[in-house]
Parts: sequence; C-alpha cells; structure tokens
Amino acid sequence: MPAKDEELEGKCICARCPTYAECVRRDKKLLFCFKGKAGCQLERYGCLCGSCPVQKLRGFNGVYFCIEGKVLIK
Repeated sequence: MPAKDEELEGKCICARCPTYAECVRRDKKLLFCFKGKAGCQLERYGCLCGSCPVQKLRGFNGVYFCIEGKVLIK
C-alpha cells in the first residue's frame, strides 16, 4: 500500500534544502517530487533531492523538483 502524504512528509527533507525559500516556507510546501513545483520563483542554491529518503523510497531520479516539477510515478 502506498505511503500517505503524512508519512512521506515525515521523511521529506525539502525544508532543509538550501533552495527552499521563504515563499514556500510560508505555505509549508513539501513533497515537490509528488506534488509539483513551487508556485514562486526560486533560485538554485544547492539541491538535496539526491539524498532524500522519499525520492529513494519511490526510486525517483532527478534534482530540483521544487523548480522543475514532479516526477511521474512509473
């Protein structure tokens, strides 16, 4: 059974990412690899997606999901 958003949010490291900005922090946006890119302009200050437990759990590839958008689940 797929993990629920609450479970995944507990493993999500988006909020610790250098690119995570005030505009997404204010709205408590997480799980960009599932939900899609941020609705605001973000600058690339480094990416933690490659070390994210959520990404590894689902076998996703890629970086900067907050800027580039979500990955389609196979």
